Amino acid sequence: MLTTKSAQEAFRLEIGQLPQDSVSHLAPSFDNLPDNPYADGSYRLRRYSRFIFRNDSLKRLPTKAFVQDESVNHFQGNVERIYPEIEDQTVADSAFLELFEHFQKMADIADGSTIEVHQMRIFADHHQVEVAPEGVHQDGFDRIGIYVIQRHNIIGGDVSIHLHEDSKAMMKHPLNNGEFVVLNDRRFFHYASPIKPIDGELGYMDAFVLTANLVH
Repeated sequence: MLTTKSAQEAFRLEIGQLPQDSVSHLAPSFDNLPDNPYADGSYRLRRYSRFIFRNDSLKRLPTKAFVQDESVNHFQGNVERIYPEIEDQTVADSAFLELFEHFQKMADIADGSTIEVHQMRIFADHHQVEVAPEGVHQDGFDRIGIYVIQRHNIIGGDVSIHLHEDSKAMMKHPLNNGEFVVLNDRRFFHYASPIKPIDGELGYMDAFVLTANLVH
């Protein structure tokens, strides 16, 4: 049996693709994201929820402030952020459950673990916008999954994976509609390049980001 340390090191990363039907189910839910009162609110809308994932089903946990240490988030570290919950109709959709199924199986996450989910729309209106203002970074978890549901009228937003915070990208890929990457957040750093509209009007990228630790 793998120890926690060896389990953390064994898994690296995987890339996958959601079925188009799942993407079509989930995409409309991003049109109802609320305003964001925090430092990134001028270009990023967000919902945030926590769940216990057990026996292929979800149990919502109580609302809790999201806080990242400033050592991993140089942009909004040590800031308590409370976001509205992901809507019930989204949680009830089988396509939403599919995100967790992929995440658990790919990243060897134990049944009954707590999985946190951010639902975000990052938009650019007439100019270039930073997708990851914190730069090349880790999120402070054992595993993360980045699921891009749709890209609309944008260029950029390429997701890159790095061995170290100051190293060149070992992999760089513009995740398209329904594509996702699951990675070992203790082993690798990640980044997403800025986005800008193709034709000078509004553009955006919609994504779910799932995070989990191996010990719960």
